Amino acid sequence: MQEPNSSISSFRLFLLRILLPLILIIGVAGVLFTYFFEKEIILKNQSCGAYKVNRIMHETHPDEIPIFGSSRAEGSFLPDSLGPKYFNYGINGTKYDVTLFFLDEECRKHKTNEWVVLNFDLDGLLNGVGDISNFIPNSDYPPLKKLLGKEFMPYFNLPFLKYYGRFETYARSYMSGRIELTKVNNKGAVLDKNVMPEKEFESLVNERKSLPTTFTCDPALKQKFFETIARNTNMNFVIVISPYHWSYFEKYANPGDAAQFLDSLKSYRNVRVLDFSKMELADSLFLNTTHINFKGALRFNRQLRDSLERLGVH
Repeated sequence: MQEPNSSISSFRLFLLRILLPLILIIGVAGVLFTYFFEKEIILKNQSCGAYKVNRIMHETHPDEIPIFGSSRAEGSFLPDSLGPKYFNYGINGTKYDVTLFFLDEECRKHKTNEWVVLNFDLDGLLNGVGDISNFIPNSDYPPLKKLLGKEFMPYFNLPFLKYYGRFETYARSYMSGRIELTKVNNKGAVLDKNVMPEKEFESLVNERKSLPTTFTCDPALKQKFFETIARNTNMNFVIVISPYHWSYFEKYANPGDAAQFLDSLKSYRNVRVLDFSKMELADSLFLNTTHINFKGALRFNRQLRDSLERLGVH
């Protein structure tokens, strides 16, 4: 009868002296590593989507003029070309549900500068969060958790483990922001310096000319967008359609619907629409048929800056 008691006693000793302290040490190490990784890698990289999400949620820059949107915002708007107050919050792979999340956060703030620039994509108001890595550091925030929907996972609340499989993604983004040779990083903007070889771009154009594109509006997003504008009469919203290659419009199914939607936006006194979608640019100034490259962005931003100044954006 003594042997079972001896075994139980030995297990308790092992549990108290070795296993529990080991679990505690690993847990503390995980928390410390997560804190360091977030502060020194993720949140010190302005071109990282996670940095931008954290910035719009936790920082208030009274004079800042934010630029919101998808990759077409991130890769088209050059803050330093527009003025000293701009910051580019565009995130690659996102749709308008993410843009409206950023807009909601901006509207909560008390600022001296009440101008907001939103890039508008001509495929319409769609849902899509893109790379989930951009949201994990702040995924416990209820509005963000709601935005993620089924993409949210319970382990996102666990230090260290929530980044499992994604450390390389953050580290690569951090390093590219410091030693990148083919891109220009500027206050959140990430612009590609590459010029597409002529034959490769011609192939993209031919593909685009046979690819139907439709303007689509999610009713819930449309309602939320219009309600946000109507509710925040103290703010001025500048809707900008950055350049597309001419081939984008070859199979554009319903330009009338897009025009009608933009006319609805123009009916608000605090909205201005600047349409550069058909701005004439050489093929060499495009990265593909929906995105311009760095040289194209320089040309676009010069004209955009003049238009913004005429509106009194400063």
